[in-house]
Amino acid sequence: MQADKTLSNPYFPNLFQSGKIGGVRLKNRIVMLPMGTAHASAIGEVTDKTIAHYEARARGGAGLVTIGYVAFMGREIPNGLQFDGDWYIDGHADLVEAVHAAGARIAIQLNHGGSRMNQSCVEGKQMVSSSAVARYYLGEVRYPEPRSLSKAEIYEIIERWAQAARRAKKAGYDIIELHGAHGYLVGSFLSPFLNKRTDEFGGSLENRMRFAKELLLRVKFEVGKDYPVGIRLSGEEFWPGGITIAESPIMARMMEEAGAAYISVSCGTLESKLGTGDVMRSKEGWKVYMWEAIKKAITIPIISGGNIKNPSLAETVLANRQTDFIGLARPFLADPDWPDKARDGRVEDIRLCVSCNECHPGASRLAGRVTLRHCSVNPALGRERDFGNIRPAKIPKRVMIIGGGPGGMEAARTAALRGHDVTLYDKGTELGGGLLLAAAPPGKNNWLGFRNYLATQLKKLGVKVVLNIDVGQELVRDAKPDAVIVATGAQPLVPPIPGANGEKVLSGWDILRGKTIKEKQVLVLGGGMVGCETAEHLAEKGHEVTVVEMLPRLAGEMEPLNRMALLDRLVELNIRSLVGRKVTAIQDDGATVVDINSGADEHIQAGQIVLAMGARALDQIAEALEGKVPEIYRVGDCMLPARVIDAVYEGAISAYQL
Repeated sequence: MQADKTLSNPYFPNLFQSGKIGGVRLKNRIVMLPMGTAHASAIGEVTDKTIAHYEARARGGAGLVTIGYVAFMGREIPNGLQFDGDWYIDGHADLVEAVHAAGARIAIQLNHGGSRMNQSCVEGKQMVSSSAVARYYLGEVRYPEPRSLSKAEIYEIIERWAQAARRAKKAGYDIIELHGAHGYLVGSFLSPFLNKRTDEFGGSLENRMRFAKELLLRVKFEVGKDYPVGIRLSGEEFWPGGITIAESPIMARMMEEAGAAYISVSCGTLESKLGTGDVMRSKEGWKVYMWEAIKKAITIPIISGGNIKNPSLAETVLANRQTDFIGLARPFLADPDWPDKARDGRVEDIRLCVSCNECHPGASRLAGRVTLRHCSVNPALGRERDFGNIRPAKIPKRVMIIGGGPGGMEAARTAALRGHDVTLYDKGTELGGGLLLAAAPPGKNNWLGFRNYLATQLKKLGVKVVLNIDVGQELVRDAKPDAVIVATGAQPLVPPIPGANGEKVLSGWDILRGKTIKEKQVLVLGGGMVGCETAEHLAEKGHEVTVVEMLPRLAGEMEPLNRMALLDRLVELNIRSLVGRKVTAIQDDGATVVDINSGADEHIQAGQIVLAMGARALDQIAEALEGKVPEIYRVGDCMLPARVIDAVYEGAISAYQL
């Protein structure tokens, strides 16, 4: 184990003060919160990928690394970890040893999903819960209705849970955590919204707590009274009839009395839009009131959960005695070295999570995967074995990068780290490209933090940056690069609609880049993410906005949590939306649309038309350079307009191929 630091940290003294959970001493107050991953084998075994993922976070300075969502009664999430047999012990022991050797303590979170099991793993069985209450993801998508557990089944689950805890102790885990939040099985007993039982496991708070308390007591009996076992609870569920902050401190105190070593405070449930995953427009630190209320009610430590990104806020919350340990979830995905960088005062080098939620299990467009995968700002997430340690190039090359957006900047950063001589060219007045556009809508300012991180790294790495230049073949010929990476991005698509090039027509990108308009009534044609964000931007400036979309739902391509937050804001701003309409013509005073279902025409009046109907790749320079340079790579939107996560990955992989 890494030795504890005995001197006070000059930058964040409270954050880097050692602390104890039960009899386990942690070198600092930073806890990697539990998150389920897709890194196990098909039958739930620890893999090299599993070890590499957690080892990277331990090596980056975490005091405690928590292994998230480990099932013990069969498969509950695809490629999720399991611990329902002794044959799993050796793999977990290898994981424990790797994390210990990297300098951190390690906890395991054991969980039963109940009615929140992944539906692909149910395999014909009916899911179970405290009661037969139907579940809705974000209040929209209905899960199959579960059946209520019998008392005999409750005690069977408790026993199986205790045997998994026995195995965890044998494997060498320092701490065991029971998942009692977010409406999983234990949470379904705790929540008055989900628990409709009339026996001794339902009704009063004492009865709803019975499952959690008996589970904790049985686990403690199995592993020993001095072995630390904690529980994660929801401070609020943000759903009608659910757990509130009036009740959760009492629940925490009851668990302390039953022998819990700590309380990890989270919030939210399957149905709610708040809590389990924060969105980009969430204010950092908004959950502090929950931590403070629960800390005041108990004497055991609490681990705060969620929406702390910056070490300065973590330090403040600790200094104010509003929590005992800082729990970081997605910040550890974005930057495994968050703790070490904070410890050394290198805050500008921290790659902050932007809360885009592309790593979230509910994110769409992710090749069918349903658990933690990859990250928009960290291309090494889930690829730690390959990208975790950037290897020097065998032969340093002179690399020319055309385009200073996220793909180009990440390519430059990675190539420079590999030892190449890198020059980046961009036609803009500052670096950022598509990130500047992504950061322009309301609530999207987090993207600027990523842009600033990349720009800082390029400066520190000595990457030469040339701005205000449109690169042509002559410049490339004169520079004589060994390799060219083209990351020239995209431009707004002008559809073949009569009037689309009219004087009254602007693009959504024009608006987001600061173009002002005088007309009161604005018609936004295209209700994808860009169209909806443009509409929000305009409505906040006092315009009356109508959005027209051909598909049956607005912003359907967006990650669900951020989409719900955006749609709620559109309603607040009284933005009119028309879905299932195809635009057939644009006039100076509006546009003609056709209802796809009825075929009826409608003219929508507006003084200004804004097009947000997609983008097209800008790849002319790449086409022109084919066969004229030794190596050429295309990354990001210049291949196919997509997302930041795609551009960043392609930028990194192109630099690895040099």
